[in-house]
Amino acid sequence: MAITVTNKENLKQIFDKVNRVYYFADANTALGSQTQALEFPVLADGVTFNTGDPDKNEVKLTDDTTWTSKVKQGESDISFQVASVHSTINDLLMEKKTSAAMTGAFGGINYSGQGYSLAPKKVAGALLMVSEDKLTAIYLPNVEIYASFNGEGGDDSTGYYNVSVTPLTDTNGAAFYPMTGTATSSSSE
Repeated sequence: MAITVTNKENLKQIFDKVNRVYYFADANTALGSQTQALEFPVLADGVTFNTGDPDKNEVKLTDDTTWTSKVKQGESDISFQVASVHSTINDLLMEKKTSAAMTGAFGGINYSGQGYSLAPKKVAGALLMVSEDKLTAIYLPNVEIYASFNGEGGDDSTGYYNVSVTPLTDTNGAAFYPMTGTATSSSSE
């Protein structure tokens, strides 16, 4: 019987690095059906993307032979850092206190701002994470997002929202879609 071999060169479709992250308010909606996206300004070294390592337990016999294994899904670790305090980002990621607006002057500068609660806010929607070469992407069709603000980014960064993502299954039972792309003549980026 002949063995059919798929050479590794035929499998070279890689997701090289998260380059852009887009948020869609509509969860459980096909990517081609989404009508409005918000691009998060994500810090270069602030992305973690692990869908969850399997939690495996081996079942052994008294003679130390592995008889079988049992596995359950590990916890995901998907997060990124959003470097913006624009009201659009603040309103999305934090709980706005509409009665808490403030203005004031200090040191020759007039300041104005909106108040937000520090209590965790659940944001539902979908995410598209596009790779650096733009030819691969990961679509998370149903996610829950929580964020906290870190006002000190250090010498080589800025303040940011630390965004934690939990992928959930969509109406098709899928939690993520690895996607490959081809350039079109109407590509805007």
